[in-house]
Amino acid sequence: MFDKPALPAMAAGVCWGSSGLVMRQMGAYGLDTAEIGALRLLVAALIVCAIALCRSSGMRIKPRQLPWLLVMGAGCLCLYSLCYVLAVQAISLSLTAVLIYTSPAIVMVLSVAVFHDPMTRGKAGALGLTFAGCCLVTGVISGAGEFSWRGVGFGLLAALLYALYTILAKIQTRECAALTVTAWSLLFGAVSAMLAVNIPHCLGVLRAAPAALLWAMLAGVVNTALPYLLYTVAVSRGEAGNAAMMACVEQVVATLLGAMVFHEIPGAGAIMGIMLVIAGLGVMTRVPPRQQTRPPRSLMH
Repeated sequence: MFDKPALPAMAAGVCWGSSGLVMRQMGAYGLDTAEIGALRLLVAALIVCAIALCRSSGMRIKPRQLPWLLVMGAGCLCLYSLCYVLAVQAISLSLTAVLIYTSPAIVMVLSVAVFHDPMTRGKAGALGLTFAGCCLVTGVISGAGEFSWRGVGFGLLAALLYALYTILAKIQTRECAALTVTAWSLLFGAVSAMLAVNIPHCLGVLRAAPAALLWAMLAGVVNTALPYLLYTVAVSRGEAGNAAMMACVEQVVATLLGAMVFHEIPGAGAIMGIMLVIAGLGVMTRVPPRQQTRPPRSLMH
């Protein structure tokens, strides 16, 4: 039986796992990767900020939170997307995916140092199963792929930024609601991303193909706003490392959707990898959660 913090983390992974489908559709209209990322963040920021402003607490934060939320948005969200793009330009997509999925290990190590979360043999075993499963699913074990130290560096930096978002989200949700933290992070991320976009070109594509705007809305809601909000809630309610591990279901969802929609039938290795990821998540649910010393803040606060 999954515990309550695990459910929003897994739901976030499912939403992220469908990103590839939407990004392919947006790319088909002529939008480049930077424009797709900026539109996703912009739509997500507008929606989440609007929801937050409808709440009694609005988007009120403490002044000392502002620089950290700026780091989470402009650094962790926007810079993560840039590092991911630079990584896939230098190395294979499968190797990039595996490097990104070193983030749960980084989160667990940082959680031990920052939050004094226990590192148990059960967690280590679940982490090993999940990481091995991701390697098999992406095919990085069966094929070496293109190698570049530059690409590996950007891939690991992206993983570090993902992990840093997790740790900072855990800290900031002690000060205000997860909804408020997500809203500010997405807002700063969207502003930063738009600075790197050729706005006239982006607007020209949207005018020529209005359907691209509908896909951008879908990407902003389903692939960005909803998963980041769910993930931040999961981090606020449980151990950060557990949430990062549960979100690894993203790779399984992406593989299954690719098989169903694009007829990209997974091989035996990928199927075995899916089973290992599921086994790792199963092991993780059996690890007894640490007793909370303080009640988590409500999502809507």
